[in-house]
Amino acid sequence: MKKTFPVHGILGIILLLLSEIFLLEKIEPFYSWFYCFAWWSYILTVDAVIYRLKGNSLILSRTKEFFLMIPWSLFIWLIFEAANFSLENWYYINLPHSRVERWLGYAIAYGTVLPGMFETTELLEALGFFKRAKIKKTKISPDGYAVLILLGTLCLVSSVLIPEYFFPLIWVGFIFLLEPFIRRLEGKSLLKDLEYGNPQKIYILLIAGLICGLLWEFWNFWALSKWVYTVPFFEDKKGFEMPVPGFLGFPPFAVQAYVMYNFISLFRSRRGWEEFTYRLNLERKTRSLTMVLTAILIGSFSVLIFRGIDIKTVDSYYPRLKDAYWIEPQYRMDLPKVGIANLDDLLLKTREKKERDELALRLLIPKEVFIQWVEKAQLVQLKGLGIENLRLLEEVGIFSISALAQEDPEKLYQKILEVVQGRGSPRKAKIRIWVREARTQVRS
Repeated sequence: MKKTFPVHGILGIILLLLSEIFLLEKIEPFYSWFYCFAWWSYILTVDAVIYRLKGNSLILSRTKEFFLMIPWSLFIWLIFEAANFSLENWYYINLPHSRVERWLGYAIAYGTVLPGMFETTELLEALGFFKRAKIKKTKISPDGYAVLILLGTLCLVSSVLIPEYFFPLIWVGFIFLLEPFIRRLEGKSLLKDLEYGNPQKIYILLIAGLICGLLWEFWNFWALSKWVYTVPFFEDKKGFEMPVPGFLGFPPFAVQAYVMYNFISLFRSRRGWEEFTYRLNLERKTRSLTMVLTAILIGSFSVLIFRGIDIKTVDSYYPRLKDAYWIEPQYRMDLPKVGIANLDDLLLKTREKKERDELALRLLIPKEVFIQWVEKAQLVQLKGLGIENLRLLEEVGIFSISALAQEDPEKLYQKILEVVQGRGSPRKAKIRIWVREARTQVRS
């Protein structure tokens, strides 16, 4: 019998709608934290729908497992963040200046990865997707297990050591590496499903991964703090921020995340998040020492990778009015008096020539100087370019979006190399993104 729709689902729907509205209105904290609000709203809503369909859901019926899944979600995703130090497939822009706020954002955002995918998976199961799917039974020999383990190892190692050509393999390596161990130790195994000719779980995970991938990219596209991709060979045609071929990575990633969590479950007497594994071996309690050591492991690993993300993956912080060094300090103090509290306001209120002239007059500065303020504000916010990268572009004589649009990315990269002299230059991929975005804005 169908149950009533739980209140947390209603709250999720309301929160998602408010998040969308407040994002457009640039109201904090929704403007800066939109991605987190969107995903947690989605998780609450989908869980409520699942409970309405079958009277059992992760949040309401397996609450302990739901909250346990969040730190493991953080841990698993940070493995891929660590790999990205070598892959350099994405970077973050417009992040908060405060380390506490930034790290809290990492934890809250990464904590949605497993709940989001697994709630979507369970929803598709509850709706009966691929319920009658059958394939030929496939038995894998012990030698086959060894081949899979070797293949998984090669995938992971090659993706990190030769990322330019083998970067996609990071999204499948753990499947081949861990599944033979899960099957041998009688955990929840996809190989076992194949042996019985039952591909439902695999099919559903693939679809769930694609759904979540579309939502990840859709919500990231509109967010202030976001990621941008620099994937080799696929930079031109994008769906939101993701190169179109990159969407093919989301389905196997969902399978891989499922396998990784099942592998972790082996150390919990095979207890898992699914309805039929949640109550396995309940008489076997996890020792307090094990829980403490696990918490220390996740905490230490998180701090280590958070620091690495700040150093390697964060490209820019959200530019504040007080960071606008090209505006004299006195005028930075005067701008709020004329209704300009941040750089967004400066750009919003200077779209027309008449508006720029009026503000220049009110501030008692030459119109030419005010136009330079606006041009640099436009440049600093171009694709999250940021303050430090603006300084770098100024060193090579670029002071506006129109000037950047006229540059050849390769020649600009060489110019910057000559100027920085060992201080560290943006990668070519980032420079190509800046120039392409500048040209798009000039055309529009």
